[in-house]
Amino acid sequence: MDLLKYKIVEVNISAIKNGDTILHTDKKVYTVNNCNIKRGFMGITLFGDSYKMGNTLVKKIKTL
Repeated sequence: MDLLKYKIVEVNISAIKNGDTILHTDKKVYTVNNCNIKRGFMGITLFGDSYKMGNTLVKKIKTL
């Protein structure tokens, strides 16, 4: 059985889109869908977290 290889890339919250897999701040892996991305007075939020209004980078998981 082959092991799945992946790479963690830090990107701005605005680069996250539907179908991306991220390592969230609670150290769990989530797949993002359109219901998890909100835009409001705090800017863009993922799972209710604004990532310090875009100043903290999101850890996106890319498979190789």
